[in-house]
Amino acid sequence: MKQILFASLMMMSISSVYAQLDVTAAQVKHLYVPTGFDSNDSIEVVVTGNLPNPCYSRNTVSVDVKDDLINIHVSVLKREEKLNCPAMQVPFKEVVSVGNLQGGEYNINVNGVLNDTLKVAEAESGAVDDHLYAAIDNLEHKGGDNYVLHGWRYSTCIDIDKVEVISNGKDTLSVLPIMKLLSDFCPMKLTPVAYPVKLGARLMKMSQPLIHVRTMDGKSFNSVLDLRERR
Repeated sequence: MKQILFASLMMMSISSVYAQLDVTAAQVKHLYVPTGFDSNDSIEVVVTGNLPNPCYSRNTVSVDVKDDLINIHVSVLKREEKLNCPAMQVPFKEVVSVGNLQGGEYNINVNGVLNDTLKVAEAESGAVDDHLYAAIDNLEHKGGDNYVLHGWRYSTCIDIDKVEVISNGKDTLSVLPIMKLLSDFCPMKLTPVAYPVKLGARLMKMSQPLIHVRTMDGKSFNSVLDLRERR
């Protein structure tokens, strides 16, 4: 009897917690769609927006692909305002994994508000990816269009070959830090690395472009720059 009573009280407590939360669509601001994907890539796009105040927090992101339409829904949680929430907006950045897609052109819709087009090329081979990319986790501005990619090298058997920069012509630069294989023997040795790169970000049409860096784990490192003070 005590166990039943305890379970009932627990269920009431959980229900009370959820009753204090309100799930709603996020206030999305911009959709960034990198270029250069093909059908063997794990495709990612980036959505930015603002939370109305600190009483909100990010909740879930859902992706639904049907034919050539990609619907993305970003939701947020509103907590019961027992605390005094300051009247300030909280920016957020959501890296949305779309997964693998067949070659073609897709229309993307986010929360029924943002729209853009994604172009996916058909891969030339069945390999996981055409290149091996560096493990990058930070971007440092050195002045002007000079930046440094910071990350890690997991073995001495690989090293940087070249860094390619591809623009989508409006708001996103895709950075491809392509590695080369020096030896078939790859002992584990973790060392920090830094690769200089010229981005040409100031030539972008948007004052807050996205820098989308492909990384070794098949994902990406994403940074939104604010060039308004640099122009």
